[in-house]
Amino acid sequence: MDFMGAVEHVFRNYAVFQGRARRSEFWYFQLFHFLVVTALGILSFAGIGILLMPLYLLGSFVPNMAVYWRRYHDIGRSGAWFLISYVPVVGLILSIVWLAQDSQPGDNPYGPNPKGVGRATQGTAGAGISYDGARGSLAVRCLAGPLQGQTYPVRGNELLFGREAACGVRLPDSAPGVSRRHCCIRWQQGIPVLVDLNSSYGTFLGDGKRLPPQYPEPVAAGTRFYLGNRGILFEIIVF
Repeated sequence: MDFMGAVEHVFRNYAVFQGRARRSEFWYFQLFHFLVVTALGILSFAGIGILLMPLYLLGSFVPNMAVYWRRYHDIGRSGAWFLISYVPVVGLILSIVWLAQDSQPGDNPYGPNPKGVGRATQGTAGAGISYDGARGSLAVRCLAGPLQGQTYPVRGNELLFGREAACGVRLPDSAPGVSRRHCCIRWQQGIPVLVDLNSSYGTFLGDGKRLPPQYPEPVAAGTRFYLGNRGILFEIIVF
């Protein structure tokens, strides 16, 4: 994850305390936070930063705490360990050491590894699909729900699911458990991934695993998932 991608991701997940955050997301955002605070501190001498500083600190407090929370999740610790950084000297040193650790391999109680797209290549290679240049070869079929029997090709960068008019897979407003922008399938590093878009009712794989918001779950032909409840079920197919 690059600098701007990390900053965008943190603010887009403004108050998301679920899931995991890899080192690059956390430390790039801390760099951004340091640069902004430093710049506003300098501007304070001109009188401008005196007004802007409290506004920025107020606006960044929740997303900054959330990315701390998710970073601790990523190394297998409760987000409450965030509070240790307020312990003088020892607490600060421990928090820096822990937050500098690499992601815990594989899934942990807080969700899938945010680096999971890279490790998914082997898991999807046997699905009978060559993903390089195969962006038009996948589709999603609705197995249950108001769109049952309909098939939607996965083309372009992403396929959106939800009640909003802009969604490629648009469900009626009466569909239970479906948010306006619920989830999407997008291509990431040549691999199709399923991403929950902070939906209210959740996006689930066929085995009942709920996806953490905004974290890509690698998928392949045969993957089943549902929106909110098992009554709205989809399957990824080759067409």
